[in-house]
Amino acid sequence: MATYARGIGIMFGAAGSGCALAYAGTQLLGSSSSGTRVFPCEKDRRETFDNLAKKWDQTVRCDEFLAGIGRLRRRLIQRASGDVLEVAVGSGRNFSYYSGGKVKSVTAIDFSRSMLEVADEKRKELEPIPLRLKLASSQKLDFQDGSFDTIVDTFGICSFEQPVQALQEMRRVLKEDGQVLLLEHGASNWEFVQGFLNRSVHHHVGKYGCYPNRDIAKLVKEAGLYIHLDERHHFGTTYALVCKKSPITKDDAERSEE
Repeated sequence: MATYARGIGIMFGAAGSGCALAYAGTQLLGSSSSGTRVFPCEKDRRETFDNLAKKWDQTVRCDEFLAGIGRLRRRLIQRASGDVLEVAVGSGRNFSYYSGGKVKSVTAIDFSRSMLEVADEKRKELEPIPLRLKLASSQKLDFQDGSFDTIVDTFGICSFEQPVQALQEMRRVLKEDGQVLLLEHGASNWEFVQGFLNRSVHHHVGKYGCYPNRDIAKLVKEAGLYIHLDERHHFGTTYALVCKKSPITKDDAERSEE
């Protein structure tokens, strides 16, 4: 994983991180897929994440640093406030970025028990913010409507079996004036990069458990969310999005420019 990412770092001036940008090296330097192979099912991909969990942080640490992913995480997560739901929390790589002065609580879910065990070891990074960890699927959230002020997902939409349904569930449990913060990798707005992503998608899904070529902005809109802030990095393959239930207003636009 790290080797692939370092390769793309040489080409683009940045390396990737596990599900964050390691895929880019896989696509650009790895062999392309052919034929009509069947994609792994959710159970297979869960096993992939379970097997990677204990070594996940060690594997992606250097690559995230080189690609500036930590900076992107910090900028996005510091927007979080109130009661927060983090979906597909993985190994808890966002915990150290939450602001104790703005966040009341963090509820974090993942479908990988092994990833949650790693995240549980990082509780001190969140103190004094209370943390609740829950084994759950993103496609059917066990929370009442309008439960959270902020919902966070970083590099998770790529691995959801039904991404639009998962985003619709995030919208459902979000308060009317709440926000969904997304840091994702997906389809590039550079045609030649997207071509590599498409050709190698089978290889990447099988190895890392995620789809690197999804149009994240399109999925968000299909789920009924409105994008209030849209930033792209790494040839358009990394998305930093702030989304809400309602369309952007003039006041929202003026605040985002400040």
